[in-house]
Amino acid sequence: MSESQKLTFIEHFSVLRKSFIKIILLLIVFFIPAFYFRDLLMELSLYPIIQNLPMDSKIIFTKPTEGLSTNIKLAFLSSFIITTPIIIYEIWSFIKPALYEKEVKFTAIVIFFGSSLFFLGAAFCFIFVAPVAFKFLLNEYTNEIITAFPNISDTIGFLTSLILSFGIIFEYPLVIYLLSKIGLTSSNFLASKRKYAILISTILSAILTPTTDVISMLFMLVPLIIFYEIGIIIAKLNSD
Repeated sequence: MSESQKLTFIEHFSVLRKSFIKIILLLIVFFIPAFYFRDLLMELSLYPIIQNLPMDSKIIFTKPTEGLSTNIKLAFLSSFIITTPIIIYEIWSFIKPALYEKEVKFTAIVIFFGSSLFFLGAAFCFIFVAPVAFKFLLNEYTNEIITAFPNISDTIGFLTSLILSFGIIFEYPLVIYLLSKIGLTSSNFLASKRKYAILISTILSAILTPTTDVISMLFMLVPLIIFYEIGIIIAKLNSD
């Protein structure tokens, strides 16, 4: 990084503000078609729970504005997911001036793998984790006198928290790659802290998984542990 590349605090703040404005505008742009196709998105989003609804159960809303507000939230979530590659690019663009020229060349790798890992985590959650969570929560506590009538707002909020949690968790290998690339971590350091990493991963899985069943928590814990081991390998390859 040359002297000419160094930015003042005001210049850094200006770059950050421009990136933030660009992201907000793009979220709005993608929000419009997402809201237009809200019925299709709602049907798709409710698929994991519909397949696991107990007999005689229905998804309901209890407030006049709840249907509208839930569709707005779903459209925004869809817009956020679509915009993820651009968000990753803007974050990378912000930190890029602090890197050396050879590190800047990894821009395409960061954007591609960052986006791919997020989408992979979201898809993994939607296909495997969400159905198991809904099946357990809705059927385990339903009996002859108790019938589940899930609230649409809570249901979409629950699904959103799951998807975003898994999308972010799946970014872990890329984070380790970047940290090892700039010398903030190493394979030896990661290997020596393995037992602490497993403990922290267990706690995070219990906190981030908004369910009470062990199976759903394991769906997050196992990838975290696997990613940690992959991170050790990545850090080792970067040091070679």
